Amino acid sequence: MTSAALDRAIGDAHRILVDTSALIAYHSTAELVHPLARHLLGRIEEDSDPLTGYFSVVSAAELLVRPYRRGTSELTLMHTFLAGFPNLIVLPMDLTVATQAATVRAITGIRMPDAMIMASGLLSGCEAIISNDEQWKRRMEPLFRQFNWVYLGDFA
Repeated sequence: MTSAALDRAIGDAHRILVDTSALIAYHSTAELVHPLARHLLGRIEEDSDPLTGYFSVVSAAELLVRPYRRGTSELTLMHTFLAGFPNLIVLPMDLTVATQAATVRAITGIRMPDAMIMASGLLSGCEAIISNDEQWKRRMEPLFRQFNWVYLGDFA
């Protein structure tokens, strides 16, 4: 795994959407790309790095399911992460995002939660979209070439 290759793939992007799968990889040492996700979030956290991370409110909901099932300490940890990680900003949902998500789903056939996450990033000015889901890059890059689609598995 090489974080330098990941940094090269991100390039000079300053605004990145971090998908649920990448955030899960950050929290799970069992994930093959965990070191890459930690590097990425480390860059986001560092005030001297111009990289700012964004995530969809849909990702927040997805990340809270398991902690709600498991109990208070995990829930507190995840909620604290989502609400207070430096330079990581939650993107809200509105009718504009819903309309874009419906368009993405209609064109690509991807699941609606993924379409909603992508729509949030597409509309928020993100320059790169980081995921640990290979399908995102393969299916979306040809349609939305103005964004840098980064699949963490490419660097594992």
